[in-house]
Parts: sequence; C-alpha cells; structure tokens
Amino acid sequence: MEMGSNGALEYLLFVLTVLIIFHNCDECTADGGDTLSLGASLTGNQTIISKNGTFELGFFSPNGTSNWYIGIWYGKVAEKTVVWVANRETPAKKRPGVLKLSTQGSLDLFDAEGASFWSVNVSDKASRAIILDSGNFVVLSSDNKSEIAWQSFDHPVDTWLPGMKISGKEKLVCWNNSLDPAPGHFSYQMDPSGTRQFVLRWNNSVQYWESGAWDGKRFNQIPEMTLKGSFRYIVENTTSDFYISYELSPALNVLTRFVLHKSGVFQLYALFDDTTWSVTWSQPRDECTVYKVCGAYGSCNSNNVQFCNCVQGFIPRDNRSWSLQDWSSTGCVRQSPLNCDAENDSTDGFIDSRATLADNQAFYIPCNDEERLRESVPPQLLLHCVYFQSAFRNMRDLVWRFAKHAQFSITK
Repeated sequence: MEMGSNGALEYLLFVLTVLIIFHNCDECTADGGDTLSLGASLTGNQTIISKNGTFELGFFSPNGTSNWYIGIWYGKVAEKTVVWVANRETPAKKRPGVLKLSTQGSLDLFDAEGASFWSVNVSDKASRAIILDSGNFVVLSSDNKSEIAWQSFDHPVDTWLPGMKISGKEKLVCWNNSLDPAPGHFSYQMDPSGTRQFVLRWNNSVQYWESGAWDGKRFNQIPEMTLKGSFRYIVENTTSDFYISYELSPALNVLTRFVLHKSGVFQLYALFDDTTWSVTWSQPRDECTVYKVCGAYGSCNSNNVQFCNCVQGFIPRDNRSWSLQDWSSTGCVRQSPLNCDAENDSTDGFIDSRATLADNQAFYIPCNDEERLRESVPPQLLLHCVYFQSAFRNMRDLVWRFAKHAQFSITK
C-alpha cells in the first residue's frame, strides 16, 4: 500500500498512538486473566476474563457499524450477549482505541489519535481493575487494595444482574436500538415519588407500569417473582435510600438477567444450555400498553410478531429504524397529502379503533361526517377534537391534531 493513502496514514498514527500510551509501562497489555494492572492496557481483540470464565471485558462493535465500545459480555455463551457498556454515548470510530489503567491510577479510554474520551472518576487513585465472576468491573483503591473505588454495577445500562443493587439513584435505560447502545426512551427505576416500588417510564416523564409497593417480602403486583428456594430479593434500608438486589439459589445451574428492551418491555431471561436465552417473565404483559411504543401515527397489535405498524394512510418515517424495531423514536408519516376539503367525496377520515378489527375490516369515517364521527369516536378524544375545531375552524387542522394525539390499539 502506498504511504500516501489515507488508510495507511491512519494506521500508522494509530500504531504510534498505542506506542506512546504504552511508553515506560511495566505491563503493556493485559495477560488474559481477570485483572488490568497498573500501567496495563487493552486494545484490539484483547480481553480480560473473570476467574470462572462467566464474563469477559473488551472492545466490541455492533454488527454493521464502525463504532467501538468497551463492554462486558458472557464469556461462555455462543451468541455475544452484552450486559454493560462503558462509553455508550461516545463510541470510538473505525478502530477500538485503547483502555488503559495509567500509572497515575486513572482508568481512561483513548481514541486512535490518543485523546481520552471516557474515563473513570474516582476520588482515590486506582491500584488495579478486575472483572468479577458476578459481571461487576471494579477499580480498587491504591490506599486500601480491597476497597472498591469505582464499580460498573453503580452505572448500569439496560441489564440488571444478580447482586447488582438498584436504588433511587440507579436506573436501567434501554438501548436506542440493537446497533446503538446509546440511551433510548424507556427507563426502569425505583419510583421517583419515594414509593418503594419499581416503575417503567417513557422519556423520564410518563409512567406506564409499576411493580406495586414492597410489603417486606415481595412487590404486591408481581407475586410470581417470589419463587421459594430459587429466587429472592435482598433489601437494604439506609437513612438516605432503599436498595434492592436479587440472587438465585446456588443449587440452580442457570444464568439469569433482567433486560429493559428497546420496546419498553422489562424481561427476565434465563439460559439453561449455554446456547439459547429464554424469556421467563415479562412486564407489561401486553406490549401495546407501553407508552408510545409504536411512535407517532403507529398502531399496535400484540397478536403480531412485529406488533407495531403504521395506521392506514401512513408509512414508517425511517425504514432502517423500523427494521431494527426502533418504532418509538421514529413513528410514521403521512403517505400522501391530507384531503378533507371535498364536500361529499372526501377520501380521508378516522378509523374507529374501539372495534375488534381484522386486517381488512377497518371501517372508515369521512372527516366531514360529523354525526357519525360523534357516534364512533370515544368521548375523551371527541372533546379534544371539538376543541381544535372551534379553535382553528379548519377541518384539516382538526384531522391532523386529532390523529397526532390519538393512540391506536387493535386486538383480534
């Protein structure tokens, strides 16, 4: 390859950067064990692995992208299953970069140009970093080498592992989509109002599910989660907070993880054979009760494998996002301009979403059929519709604004 090519120059710059970062260190790379020692680093396909081999930490790139992240995944599971991402909002571009525990005791992630774009903020200098069998990545203090100065369990992404504590300070936030671990719209957390219960929320504002209050043994709306001898919650009360973690019986030879899906559903996965994850519990049970799960102008049918579709006359705003099941953030757009001006032969109107509809049985209400509209549209939506009619005196605004605020759900 000619030295003048961009690819060769970028590669040389990357190699020089790695050499500079490694300069004068006693241990230039991790040894493949569970520890990143002072002065050591990870790059490329190098990883550290927990003592029992359950978890592995290193660089990964979602399929089809050029973005690189430091993450933790299951070391013995055939399909890479990521449970934690360090730099979920700031990926390295094109090449993995370098994760280094400096001799000054800080943990930093450098890009190909040598700039630090993610680091661990610890009050004490670090002595080493370890990936534990629990999946927790911990940085130990240099003053007290058994004291945890920082841990990944305090900074969860979308996955709740056994032993990980959740309080009012920590929350799970779903991936944006299957190729982008950046924060999505849905979160799982302790109730911000102070009630001792878990809640699911959209955009940190709209609450669409709750676990029920903790009664000392269980959350009163999910009694099935107290299986004797197999699963139990661990509760810690302090003067300032309320902590919940969970554990499984040591006799059970199974891996489990709770995951907040990008569709806003919270699920418990179990792995029995090292190959296939099974969903053993899910809330809300009906995906269509998740707030704005299908986005603007979307319809939801929980009987379908892909439960989100666009309402009649609309198409996905972004086909790629929909192929990744990222419906909430993109939604649908009108396929053709709205036409409500004709006196008697208008082709636009409302679909009555209260009825039980087959795919080809949606009946149609022209915009200018005021009497039928009042008979068919639910009262709470009709009031909203009438308000805009009187405010704008324009049927085009009436239809547009009614459809924008309506939420469609179809069942069979």
